[in-house]
Order: sequence, then C-alpha cells, then structure tokens
Amino acid sequence: MLSDTTEYPQPPFTQAIQLYGDRSGSKGTFKFAGFAWIQNTKVILVHGDDQSLNTASDWRCLLRLIALAHRLKKPIVLWNLPLAYIANIQRKTTLDCAHAIQKTELELLRLSCPIIAVFDGANNMDHAAQELIWNDGMVLVASSDAQLSEQERVKIAAHSTDISPAILELLSQTEAIPATELVKNRRASLHFLVESNPLYNAEASQCLK
Repeated sequence: MLSDTTEYPQPPFTQAIQLYGDRSGSKGTFKFAGFAWIQNTKVILVHGDDQSLNTASDWRCLLRLIALAHRLKKPIVLWNLPLAYIANIQRKTTLDCAHAIQKTELELLRLSCPIIAVFDGANNMDHAAQELIWNDGMVLVASSDAQLSEQERVKIAAHSTDISPAILELLSQTEAIPATELVKNRRASLHFLVESNPLYNAEASQCLK
C-alpha cells in the first residue's frame, strides 16, 4: 500500500500516515485509513461512516488494512465505522460484495490484535450494541447515563478530551488478554447475535463454522 505523511485533523491523534490501496479502484471511501499515533502508541486507524463500505472494493481495502495490522501486530481503531450495520445491508447487494464481507468478517474474528471502536456522533449510538461483536473495546462520546455504559468493554467519554485516555486504557486492558481469548470472545458475541436475532442475515453465521 502506498503512503502519504499527513497531519490528521481529528484529535486525539498526534501524527498520521495515510495509506492508499495499490490496486485500481481500491483506495476506499474512508475519511482516513492508515497509521496514527496517540502519544507514543501506534495503531491502524480507519475513520469512516455508514457510507464508507458500499462496494466490494471498499471491503477489500479494509481487508488489506486488517492483514497489515495482523502482520505488524498493531491494534485497529475503527472510528464511526459501524461494520455490522453496513454488512447486514451490503451483503444483500451483490455476490461479490457478500464474498468480500464474509472474508473481512472472518479475518476480524481471527485477528490476534485488539480492535477498538470509537463512536462520537449521536446517529451512531443506535449501532453501538451490535458493533460489540467485532470490537474488544468501545469508546462512546456520550453522557454517563448512555446505554451500554455498564458494559465492561465500553468506556464513556463525556468530552472529546476524554477519548484519548479511554482508548489507551482499553488498549492496555485488551493487550493483556491472550489472542486466543480475544478470538473466542468475538466468536461468542457473533454466536449470541445470530441466536438472539433471527432477522440477522444467515451469511453472517458462516463465520462461526
């Protein structure tokens, strides 16, 4: 993947290197995708929205970022990117897209590094519970009485300045967990969703096999 040093405008990141896909049409529609630093902690950051993964090539771009995180043993931070919500819609569009989504879901389940989600928009709170499938921790920028605030894996950031310590705390906690347990927890979350929600698309259950 090609790189471009840039100053990422979104706090709490202090430095960033944007990565571009090396194949035609594979740059992706993310607001930012690449390396980012919180103080001295380096992560793979993917900042998007619910329109960022509308094609198979977008999912393949994300898949390459996941592979990079696995190869470099770096955690992933997904910012305003509701993967489960988008996947449930987009897997019904084309066979190519469904295949790319399934491959991405499998790699997320198997990833040995922590996955942290951040949601700072009011519209994203509706997706937060479902997104806990893929994420080992989540930061919600919301009031302290927000839904999910009692979840051990969820940190509430009352202000934007609270995001950085919340992410670092979750990373510290999850990096102490063996990779096999991280994978086991993600599979358990997906299994619970498939069992408790009969409307959840059947293809997602293939990840459990």
